[in-house]
Amino acid sequence: MRTQRITPGLLAVAFALLGCSGDDGPTAIEIPLARVEIVTPCPEVPEGSTCQIAARGITADNELVTNAVLRWSSSNNSVVQVNNDGRVFAVGTGKSTILVEAALGTGSATTQVVVRPVFEK
Repeated sequence: MRTQRITPGLLAVAFALLGCSGDDGPTAIEIPLARVEIVTPCPEVPEGSTCQIAARGITADNELVTNAVLRWSSSNNSVVQVNNDGRVFAVGTGKSTILVEAALGTGSATTQVVVRPVFEK
């Protein structure tokens, strides 16, 4: 009977690959944030359209965390709805404030979104 020796480094790589199987992209990082910044706002969106708001977190040590765990909400869901990734859905005309806040820590930021009616010609 032949036995193969598995080195610790090879075992670590195997476990790392198992953890990545089926991965769609970067993993979100749960780290306490001191601040949240909106990098790409959506100040004006036509009704019926979508727009992507991008935000990043900043730690107390001023380190940027681009894939931090963030929570998104809209002040007026009848005008704008927002999903967990910051995608804005303009469902009615008017104004709404989007709040993005750190899942851990104290950071948060807001941005205003105005939804304009689409006029048919």
